[in-house]
Amino acid sequence: MDIVIKAVLGGLLVGLLLTLARLGHYIVTGLLVSVPAISLYTWWWMGREHGVEPLRVAVRAAMWGAIPWVIYLGVVYTLAGRLPLWLALVFGVVAYLLVASAFLFVMESRA
Repeated sequence: MDIVIKAVLGGLLVGLLLTLARLGHYIVTGLLVSVPAISLYTWWWMGREHGVEPLRVAVRAAMWGAIPWVIYLGVVYTLAGRLPLWLALVFGVVAYLLVASAFLFVMESRA
């Protein structure tokens, strides 16, 4: 049942963001995508189920994950309008995965 609640909450959040975008509130939508709404309840459940130390490890990884996220956003911003949207998004995801993989490699080797 826990997974159903999590899926419903995530779906509601995506639905809210898409509704705001359809209404032309692009700045609000962009800001809300960056709000830690999903991480808020993810951290809550993770902390309750696994304890504080695994939570801290995951939060540290998320902080490092901000760098690949900014790179993803930069690639999409730069390529949107120059390439078809789907291709700009694919390049953004590839850039994210490359940088995140490098961070993962470094973080795992230090653990």
